Amino acid sequence: MARDHTNHDNPGGGTMTLQAAVAEIRGLQAKVTTIEQERARRVTEQE
Repeated sequence: MARDHTNHDNPGGGTMTLQAAVAEIRGLQAKVTTIEQERARRVTEQE
């Protein structure tokens, strides 16, 4: 799973580089995909 990024990963008073922002977005997309798959699995089990 993608590594969680926090402000201390990006020196400069909380500013985020484009590369760090893209990495964060990709990590969040992976989490959303996992959550959606889990929900779909639960719905299938309930039927």
